[in-house]
Amino acid sequence: MAQRAQPVRGMRDIVPPEAELRRQVANRILDVYAGYGYEVIETPAFEDLDVLMGSDGGDNEKLIFKVLKRGARLEEASTRENPEAGELADAGLRFDLTVPLARFVANHLNDLPMPFKVAHIAPVWRAERPQRGRFREFTQCDIDIVGEPGTAAEVELCSATFDALENIGIRGCTIRLNDRRLLRAAVEAHLGPAANAAAVYITLDKLDKIGADAVAAELTGYDRAGVQALLQWLEKGDLSLGPADAAQDLEQTLGCLARLGQSARFDPTLVRGMGYYTGQIFEVSHPDVPYSLAGGGRYDGMTARFGAPALPMCGFSIGFERVCEMVDRDAFSAGRHKVAVLCMGEEEMLRCLELARSRRDSEPGAVFNVLRRARNVRKQRDDLQRLGYTEVLDGQEFG
Repeated sequence: MAQRAQPVRGMRDIVPPEAELRRQVANRILDVYAGYGYEVIETPAFEDLDVLMGSDGGDNEKLIFKVLKRGARLEEASTRENPEAGELADAGLRFDLTVPLARFVANHLNDLPMPFKVAHIAPVWRAERPQRGRFREFTQCDIDIVGEPGTAAEVELCSATFDALENIGIRGCTIRLNDRRLLRAAVEAHLGPAANAAAVYITLDKLDKIGADAVAAELTGYDRAGVQALLQWLEKGDLSLGPADAAQDLEQTLGCLARLGQSARFDPTLVRGMGYYTGQIFEVSHPDVPYSLAGGGRYDGMTARFGAPALPMCGFSIGFERVCEMVDRDAFSAGRHKVAVLCMGEEEMLRCLELARSRRDSEPGAVFNVLRRARNVRKQRDDLQRLGYTEVLDGQEFG
């Protein structure tokens, strides 16, 4: 019996030309980030569970794919004779790139320049219920600045993200900003100082998805009038309610972005569900789609969890899957010379391989693909044209 050919439920294969498009989108984004001085890093897909758990990652912590212990440790943990042996899992797949970055910085602190600007494009995993447009594996595209406490970090992150989106052809975006210090002040003013702010943030973050009435229904245990007053504050916003430095920082960031010619505005309804944010938070919206294209914020002190100093940290993440759906595919395939050479036999293929090597040297960036001619040459030509080949030649014509 043949084995199942489809990928695991909630995962997907990326086939050409989609895979090539994604590569080009990532490269154009990274080209912009490199121009700002961001250095590329890589981190493991797996992290210790104690790194991922208790990271204030919001609901994402409930969606961790846990990895079973191996060999003798697994047998020991699962045996009936040793019920106290502990959990069956001690590692998990990362659910974002922010928590692994904090661990990375703490681990390599003595080898990193400070401030440190970092770019990271990689897959993450969340054990969500698969549905249209939502997968259990997807790619995040992050930039972060470590060691810069001032609003220059927020301004640069927003500016670099704006430029990256424009470099892949997405224009007309707006950056919406808020500040967790303002939100905390509003929550405490309306729900009391003993309120579990992190849990409230997670609920408030659903406002645009389920509406004010449903959010109010989820905020059980709080004074109903206070909940309604909090929701009203979110609609109107009041910078005077929070700390003066939070209001000043927001005004400074908005002013700098305006001088840079980038559209940005204060949005008191912006919450973001992660519990680790400590200051300004931001998202990028676009009039053509109902969801954000990028999001991030300041999360100072996360490195202290790993025994390092509590460094200032701020980051912005582009929703890579979402922007890949929005880009103009023709703009990424236009202008590149791609030639396929179809040969009748091995002797002709070997001759054309030599010629193709010479043509690649004389035309950098061009593609010369030497292939054996298929029986169904019409389908072969159609497939090659679908992959963006501008010329399909017979081997005898190639020279």
